[in-house]
Amino acid sequence: MLSSIEFKFGAAEGHPPLVLQTPPSVTIFVGPNNSGKSQALREIGSFFHNGQSEGKILKSVTFNSFTKEEARAELEALMDEPRHGELLSHDHVMIKWSRGRNQIHVPSFMELLPNPSANPAAFANYYSSKYILALDGPSRIQLLNAQPRGDLKYPDSIFARLLTDDQRRTDLRKLINEATGLTLVLDASVGDQVNVRFGRGEPPNERSFEEATLEYMRNAQGVEAVSDGVKAFAGILLQLHVGSPKVITVDEPEAFLHPSLAFKLGKELARGAVDEKKHIFASTHNAQFLMGAIVSGASVNIVRLTYNGGRATARLLQSSDLRVLMQDPLLRSVGVLEGLFYDYVIVGEANADRAFYQEVNERLLAAGDARGIPHALFLNADNKQTIPRIIAPLRKLGIPAAGITDIDILKDGGGEWTRQLQAAGIPQGEFEAYQNRRKTVLKALQDTGKEFKREGGTVLLAGEDAEMARNLLSDLRRYGLFVVSGGEVENWLEDLKVDRGKSAWLRSIFEKMGADPRDDDYLKPAKGDVWDFVGEVGSWLKDNTRSGIPY
Repeated sequence: MLSSIEFKFGAAEGHPPLVLQTPPSVTIFVGPNNSGKSQALREIGSFFHNGQSEGKILKSVTFNSFTKEEARAELEALMDEPRHGELLSHDHVMIKWSRGRNQIHVPSFMELLPNPSANPAAFANYYSSKYILALDGPSRIQLLNAQPRGDLKYPDSIFARLLTDDQRRTDLRKLINEATGLTLVLDASVGDQVNVRFGRGEPPNERSFEEATLEYMRNAQGVEAVSDGVKAFAGILLQLHVGSPKVITVDEPEAFLHPSLAFKLGKELARGAVDEKKHIFASTHNAQFLMGAIVSGASVNIVRLTYNGGRATARLLQSSDLRVLMQDPLLRSVGVLEGLFYDYVIVGEANADRAFYQEVNERLLAAGDARGIPHALFLNADNKQTIPRIIAPLRKLGIPAAGITDIDILKDGGGEWTRQLQAAGIPQGEFEAYQNRRKTVLKALQDTGKEFKREGGTVLLAGEDAEMARNLLSDLRRYGLFVVSGGEVENWLEDLKVDRGKSAWLRSIFEKMGADPRDDDYLKPAKGDVWDFVGEVGSWLKDNTRSGIPY
């Protein structure tokens, strides 16, 4: 049904707008809060319902054209015989949609389907608006509400169609049971309705009213007895595999779901969209849902949206790049995939570094200090050597990711140093120059005869040596690699006089910094020291002209 979607912007300022090809598949919008994910879903709905030509996020939606033969076949498939008392106007036929019946003008229908872009508003009125379903939180919970049974010889509602299709009902029941441990059954024994119930074990024939079936239904749970997560999960799969919508938009599908259920929903939506030839659009903040879609093996479009400082971006992420974040045990263990849902990522050497710099940033933000970094995710590597393994794949996805290391990174020569430069995005032609500069500064530090990491870092240098060190660290910072000039993280806030031992430092410094902002001894942001250092990290992250991010 859909051919493509064109956005109003691309991967970065000055880049061409993103044009997304949309065969039947799942498209998942990710990104920070207020980046436009939910707005994109609303705009897709607007195109389907009224042919709106442009929004804040999307510039256009292009529909596939029908051939004359396909349009005729579609018309004949939708036609319904007039019922008693119904009068048809000239050149009109009665059409039966999933949500009702109405007359349409045959010549207009046959003209619009082969050329939907000629009159988008009319195409929406005649056709596309009948085939989209928008699901938000409340509507997902209501998908399993009772439906009219109607005439089962000509099943109309989703439940009635499912009740009369044994194979599809069996397949859907298996999917839901594997995920929830509950058996979805249809109960047609109450009035002129079909109700969903959840039982244990396979039911007797649901299409009969034998005593065994009635007894099973008496013991089964009604939908009101199961969790909202089960209702949402089963309802979405019901629409996917049985419902008539060709396009489904789902805002935060992970709402109400346990992480394992979110993973399974992502996996099944990706597979089912292709199998059922449907277009699924979802916005999410959930890494588990995203991982499920990626590992499904089906075609998945993942679009990262951002909006910062009045600038918006839309970047199509490659599933192969995301699999790197999922399959690498280190990256998976520190939650790197969560970076997709933040504006910025800051990576420290170890957990203590991460916790300290994150606390400093929280205090800057709480004080309304411009040096604070909003919407940032702080992660920790295993050591400085593994920082490139985290920031490189994130930057490849267009996510500004800064690394923070102690000054002894200068001891890492050869391949280790090259990996740092590569991850930072420094041009390869400059590697040798940076290698020589590293050696020169390292020798100057070692010639002081001091344990330079613990005893002050570049403060130990003077004259030309100090200038060379400042220049090297400044150039690394231009590419988002921040080396602590004072030596190591434990050297910050020296006035607090804490135990600088690795095992006790974090606990000691947090105790000295205080926990209650109302206390007199609570440490608040000040000029200089680590406050300015975090501010410099923030300046690089917030700079849309920053170096080191590939496009």
